[in-house]
Amino acid sequence: MTTQQLQDRIAAWQMRVFWLLWTAYASYYLCRVNFAVAQPAILKEFPSWTAAQIGTIPSVYALFYAAGQMINGTLGQRFGARLMMTAALLVASLTNLAFSFASSFGTMLVLWAINGYAQSAGWSLLVQTISNWNTSRRRGTVMGLISTCYQVGNVVSWLLAGMLCDSSLGWRAAFWVPSLILLPVAVVFYLFLRNSPEEAGLPAIRDDVGAALKSSTKTTSQSGDGWHVTWHILLITLSNPILWVLGVGYFCMNSVRYTFMNWTVQYMAEFHGRSIKGSAFMAIAIPLIGSLGALAAGWASDTLFGKRRAPVCAIMLAALAVLCPMFTLIPKGQWVTATVVLGVAGFLIYGPDMLMSGAATIDVSHPKAASIATGLTMSLGATGAIFSGRGIGWLKDISHGQWSLVFWVLGGISLVSAMLMVSIWNARPKSSEPK
Repeated sequence: MTTQQLQDRIAAWQMRVFWLLWTAYASYYLCRVNFAVAQPAILKEFPSWTAAQIGTIPSVYALFYAAGQMINGTLGQRFGARLMMTAALLVASLTNLAFSFASSFGTMLVLWAINGYAQSAGWSLLVQTISNWNTSRRRGTVMGLISTCYQVGNVVSWLLAGMLCDSSLGWRAAFWVPSLILLPVAVVFYLFLRNSPEEAGLPAIRDDVGAALKSSTKTTSQSGDGWHVTWHILLITLSNPILWVLGVGYFCMNSVRYTFMNWTVQYMAEFHGRSIKGSAFMAIAIPLIGSLGALAAGWASDTLFGKRRAPVCAIMLAALAVLCPMFTLIPKGQWVTATVVLGVAGFLIYGPDMLMSGAATIDVSHPKAASIATGLTMSLGATGAIFSGRGIGWLKDISHGQWSLVFWVLGGISLVSAMLMVSIWNARPKSSEPK
């Protein structure tokens, strides 16, 4: 095989892996953010539940998601995305199907907790696989492109759930319909994905392209690493101070992001008087414009800041800190203005989210530890998301159902996250060469 033929084959596989990961993770969102849309209808069916009580369900989801990040990130280092993500897709499908039949708070809580754990076996494994198939020079751009999967998945999920909730099928269809969609996705994903170039009979992808093309295709694959290697890499990862700063910053940022994910439909329906379907349609401004923010952040970090991710995160989070309190100035019923501001918020949220959970984490971690490092960052981020459920519900309850306190708190949290990113302003990627 000539060098050109090998390069063409690698490029074809990179495209194939990209779209398989993109589709699989977008599909996760069909069975993840549908609860936020169904929430007003669930409260209508169970009027005795308080905002804090209904908020407990996404908080417990986030708790199990956080626990699963480190567990599944470590397991993923051993078994790879092909097996782990397929299993997670199947479990997410089954829990959503069961949720559609639930009629008690306890049952919903348990099922959504299981869903949270299953969904945690997603992003860190996606990041590891992207790392396996791409050089550090392309990571920011590739992660920016692939992060559009969860913005698009979010949009489709909210549109689908909104239409189903307002249809004759009711809110329960917002859970069983997406569950059926995930099943064929899981099958196709398992059949056609390969965790690394080595599993596809190709040489490892390195920053030194010439060395990569000459390297043996018999290198041990990522999914075949021994347990002693996995634990050694885990210890290296946990001793990385920059990674912990990223994780704490992501903890703060995710508190804000998940508040918008979990409560925007409720806010639009309650404060601006929109229907569930109308509220869901307005809420999609967040992930829709957010996808542009992710693309812009990836491009800016690669092109304008020399592969430094922290400056882009700091700038966007500082702007978000200013924007959040502006929601308190929007009069009740002014849903058009609210939608525009939500779109800007999405742009400022999803840029840092993509970088902090993807390229920035890969850059400062051991070349073979992308899955574990991302698991750590995502675990801390998911812990922050716990606040966005019951914590925000509690703020609403003590404010007698008002939203002003919520937005001021979100602004403060965004500022803390921005300051943490300033503290690692000059962090740059490590070499992707194995050590």
